[in-house]
Amino acid sequence: MRVIVVGGGLVGSTLAARLASDGHDVVLVEQSRDLVAELNERIDVQVICGNGATVPVLEEAGITACDMLLATTDSDEVNMVVALVGSQIYRVPKVIARLRHPGHEVGFRQIAGADVERVAINPELAAVEKIMSLMPVPGAVDVVSFFADRLLIAGFVIRQASEFNGLLLSHLRLLFPATPVLVVALRRDGEWRVPHGDDEIRAGDLVYFAIDPAELDNVLALLGHRRGGERRVMIAGATRVGIELARRLESDGASVTLVEPGRERAEEAAGVLGDTMVIHGSATDRSLLEEEGADRVDGFVACADDHEANVVACLLARKLGAAHTFALVDNPALVSLIADLGIDAVISPRLLSVGLALHFARTGHVTKVAALLDDAVEAFEVEAPATSRLTRAPLAGAGLPRGILVAAVERGERILVPGGADRIEPGEKVLLVATSEMASRIDDILER
Repeated sequence: MRVIVVGGGLVGSTLAARLASDGHDVVLVEQSRDLVAELNERIDVQVICGNGATVPVLEEAGITACDMLLATTDSDEVNMVVALVGSQIYRVPKVIARLRHPGHEVGFRQIAGADVERVAINPELAAVEKIMSLMPVPGAVDVVSFFADRLLIAGFVIRQASEFNGLLLSHLRLLFPATPVLVVALRRDGEWRVPHGDDEIRAGDLVYFAIDPAELDNVLALLGHRRGGERRVMIAGATRVGIELARRLESDGASVTLVEPGRERAEEAAGVLGDTMVIHGSATDRSLLEEEGADRVDGFVACADDHEANVVACLLARKLGAAHTFALVDNPALVSLIADLGIDAVISPRLLSVGLALHFARTGHVTKVAALLDDAVEAFEVEAPATSRLTRAPLAGAGLPRGILVAAVERGERILVPGGADRIEPGEKVLLVATSEMASRIDDILER
């Protein structure tokens, strides 16, 4: 496709680079000259300096022949204008807008006719949903569901005392003979791999498991984690993420405390939340956290606007005794250091936005895409067409390149971990896991 991305920040530049690596013709529009110079050094796409909300700049970028337009600036209003121009004037077939304020999504849905596919991406709402998915899985750094929540992909740092330490991957079938449990990705010494059966799990590895939800408690026990009872959660930051998260937790019956340093924000939060206790103070104040019982909470979530402060608050809460800590962080350098920081999970709105946009950009055979943790590995839920390489021969003879794993197959009411002798039937849902370098091969595998 011919793609235009407006906005060269973290989301826009990541999307532009990923779409270009998938073989699309990408033009990135950015207004800041300094950022344009940096982008020209960092990513291999055409970068135009200009205001992407104006018609002359969009025409210079090639909007008259554009197949997909992505508006990813930090301004909802600018993104709305870009989407309006692309939808109404140029009838771009696919339009994606990054919108933080829920009220803007209502207008966005009205700006294009039936001939334009459009999707609004709300990174803050995506962050709330990610945190909610993590909380029921203690110790997980990342959780994504596939096959209509019938299969979980969950990442864990392996402890020295874990029963998985020293286990060959091929032996997982002995531990879980009836239901699918599989290692789909592994990071060791900073290097990611899509593993094979002769690989060994070691302490310190970050391992992503595909887990049948019915086996989750058994997997957690082998990892050295267990699910607790009543949930007590402390949230740092009365941001949109913090307030929406508190609302969701309230409705689930959790006991919630929200800490906010700004008096005005704290008063606003107290006015819109029901049972949440709102405290005016700093989440990096040790005495305040001790007084409010941070040592007794099941979860501590730092989601202030200052992402470095979120890391500090989580480290302090963990030192005081919080069972699990979650930090909202969009700094790629910090995300990659999660295992060393001692924080249970880092939530990156940037990566969540990228994953949602990539899902929209893929072919019709891809029904869901998720970027795992620091964007080095992707998981794809696909529907296998009759013409694909997956369905023409048993998997051992399908010629799949190293770095792409067929992790699971939905076959009727069952979810299977296939072996080399298994054949995928046309129309079946398949979970593929690939390194970012191999992700561009997914469409080729499905089409041929």
